[in-house]
This record gives sequence, structure tokens and C-alpha cells, in this order.
Amino acid sequence: MKFAALLSFAFAGVSCAHPTASTSSFYPVKTAGLNETVYDELETYKPKVMIVNMFDYEAEPFLEGFDLVHNVTIPGLSPIYPEVHCNRNYSICEVITGEGEINAASTMTALALNPLFDLADTYFLVAGIAGISPRQGTIGDVTFARFAVQILEYEVDARQMPSNWTTGYFSYGTTNSTQYPAQWYGTEIFEVNEALRDRALKLAQKTDLFNGTAGNAEFRALYDYAPANRTPKAIACDTLTADTYWFGSDFDEAFSNYTDLITNGTATYCTTQQEDNATLEALMRAAQYGLVDFSRIVIMRSASDFTYADYYDNETTYFFTEVSQGGSYVAVQNLLVAGKAFIEDVVSDWDTYKNGTVYAPDNYLGDVFGSLEETTYREWGTDSE
Repeated sequence: MKFAALLSFAFAGVSCAHPTASTSSFYPVKTAGLNETVYDELETYKPKVMIVNMFDYEAEPFLEGFDLVHNVTIPGLSPIYPEVHCNRNYSICEVITGEGEINAASTMTALALNPLFDLADTYFLVAGIAGISPRQGTIGDVTFARFAVQILEYEVDARQMPSNWTTGYFSYGTTNSTQYPAQWYGTEIFEVNEALRDRALKLAQKTDLFNGTAGNAEFRALYDYAPANRTPKAIACDTLTADTYWFGSDFDEAFSNYTDLITNGTATYCTTQQEDNATLEALMRAAQYGLVDFSRIVIMRSASDFTYADYYDNETTYFFTEVSQGGSYVAVQNLLVAGKAFIEDVVSDWDTYKNGTVYAPDNYLGDVFGSLEETTYREWGTDSE
């Protein structure tokens, strides 16, 4: 029996075959909930690209830009984003996870397990906006990550930390922020396909990114150093995941040091967001059973705001709550520009992408536990992990 049919039993609770029919056929699936929705499609959808957005503002340019006219409702997606959107021939689809790690993990798990979608050969493009360190980029930049690092640590109130500490964050199983983690939850680091990342980056670098408004240019000019004060580019650097929407130069420095520490200097932190490690954990678990291919993931984040400003001195909260950085619009514009180049390349040259050999990874893939049973040398971690 097909795996999709097996999932029909587990997911829906009702899946009855005609007694004279082959048990390998795909039959309508009736769900117990979701207003008694009946799936009467006779085949699964096999998109070449699945766009992953986190909220509607990120999704709107893709919905319009790719004419995603089909809406497929499946159980387990976000209550406010319950549909997968697809173009006319279902070669390109898009899902909105909802913001934050729990929403991202829940949505991506539901999508990966749903019998209506065969995602084994699908390329996933995580496309969202993010904060960016002025040390690494500027508003409107589009970043492509090899590593997603989760801020998953102990924390002591900074007002009560030892006087010689520079941050209240320190890794599990340690006694200060300079020590390498002695305990792992497993979601702290994910590494994705560097060759595919480089391909997406190269395509994006050939596009004309928007510079944004005059206000964006004026805001960049408040920084007296590059790259913060330059015009937008497509760049390679890595992303941090945290449920806390943090800001400030002290955190920026502390989490940059943390990234350097736990990746043995391999990753370069530049953006901060709230979902990517959760998305990758869900996809990795699905990949363990062949439901998705973990080597077919691109993490793309465009910069909507800076993580801190030098020129407000100690007025950190004022900078965050009162100052309009105005970068969200140019960030979503550039998400589409850069993302479209990759999406169209995959769809138009499917013969190259289909087997996954042309942009096959030379680097390690997955988490610190080796869950994907990778044999490629891992440049981060220790031999005991």
C-alpha cells in the first residue's frame, strides 16, 4: 500500500477501499474534523518548489507574482493560514507557517505528513524578512544561509549576573558564555546544502534589487560604516532563530560570539528571525523517512531592520519602539526579486534539478545528532557528539 494511503488511516481515521479494487490505489480521504472535509483528488500534488513564508505580508508578493490561484486546505496548518496555495499546474506552491517556532514546526510537520502532497523531490525556499546586524549587512539585503543557529541557552537576568560577565546567556551544561555546550537539545544548529545555497545566491546576485525609498537611504546613512550604509546586495551569511524578538548591540555581539563558538567559527551570523530552526527540524524529521529531501532546502532572509543603532547611545528601547526604520517594504520586494530567480530556474530547468545531482552537497547536512546518518565530515561540534 502506498505510504500516502497509510497516512490516510493515521491522519484521517477513515479510508475505505472498494472490496474489488486494488489496495494500492489512492482513494478519497475523509477527515474527522475540518468541517468533515473530503479529499476527492485522485492524485497527489508534486510541486517542484514549495515557498515557505511566515506571515501574510511576506506571502503577498509570491501569491501575486506566481498566480497562486489554487487553495488547498489541509489539517494541522495555522488556524489563520489554513491553506496551501499553488499555481495553475501545481508546480509552484506556497505555505504560510505563522510566526514563531511553535507555529513553524507545527505547520511544516502537518504539511510533510499530509497525503495530498508528495514532497520527496520538492525544493523548499524559506523566504522571510529578518533583522540584520549592521556589522554584516543593510536594510534591503537578501541573505542566503548555510547555517541556522538557535539561541537555546541558559539565561540569567543581566542585572544579577557576575560583574565580569558581558552577557547573561551561556550554553547548556556550562558555567559561562565562553564554554562550548556540554548538553544539546538537538535543534541548536542545522546545516543545509551549500552548493544549492551558492546556486540560489548566484542567481540572486544577477538580479536588480530595489534600493527602497529615500527614507531607507537616509536611515542607512546614519551609520558611518559599511556595510550598514551601502545599497542592498544578495549576500551569503547565516541566521539566528529565537522566539524572543531581541534588539540591542550587546545582544548582537553576544549572539555573534555564540554563533562563532558553537559552529567552531564556521558560521557567520547576520540575520535574526523566529522560525527557521523549527522549520528545519520538522523537515529533517520528514527527511528521515523519505518524505522530503533535506538537500533541497534554501534559507533566504531579507533585511527589514537593523538589530541596533550606534547613534542612539543608551536609548535602545526608543530605537526599537519609536524609530521607524521603514525597511519592511523593500525587504519583501527583494524577497520576490531574489526568490523568483531561483524558483524560475528550478521550474524551467527541471531536468537539471530533478535528480538532485548537479547541485548535490559536498558539505554535512542536518543536526548535531547526525540524524540523517551523514558520512560527510562535519566542521562543527566535537567528536563526542
